[in-house]
Amino acid sequence: MDDRWDKFSSFEEYDAFLSGILAESKRVMKPDANIWVIATYHSIFRIGRIMQDLGYWTLNDVISVKSNPMPNWLGVRFTNATETLIWATASRDAKHYFDRTVARELGGRGGGKVGANVWNIPICSGKERVRESNGQRLHSTQKPLKLLQNIMKVSTRPGDLLLDPMAGTGTSCVAAAMLGRHFLGIEREKRYAEAALKRIDALKNSKVLYG
Repeated sequence: MDDRWDKFSSFEEYDAFLSGILAESKRVMKPDANIWVIATYHSIFRIGRIMQDLGYWTLNDVISVKSNPMPNWLGVRFTNATETLIWATASRDAKHYFDRTVARELGGRGGGKVGANVWNIPICSGKERVRESNGQRLHSTQKPLKLLQNIMKVSTRPGDLLLDPMAGTGTSCVAAAMLGRHFLGIEREKRYAEAALKRIDALKNSKVLYG
């Protein structure tokens, strides 16, 4: 991608950036809190190692399968149709919340009774996609609302507090509000933060943002 915020001079700089965010997130987590990290193959393996080095306890990886992935026009490798989610707690002793009924509903192929760690979710598009005045997408990696809702339904209760230290256009905040969770979103890019506030205000006014 060409976004300024996504450019790093080296793997070392990128690792330091991630380590700082993940260390601070771990510091403020309640004893029984849990954390979800989403990324593609470009970075998820580095993130996983950093989390283990910081003492996080991995509960699962979840594979989000895109039913409508962006085509691979070069024709030199497979089309990237998945994202990986790491679900973890701050320590092995944490008593995290897990809704088994929801897990069985969310499981994709091989789900049903076992609640498999595969979710089939289309990429963010249509009315859900936040766009600039010229029609171009505002954020290059905006996550589908359903993905964030799945996370909250299976691992949080109504009234719980969500912290998103890289909130982007506020999808996690919108999902939390729609599901009766409290939220705290942090975003350093002003145009993303402004878009997030507009989405939250729209939800307050309409009660349901994407019918």
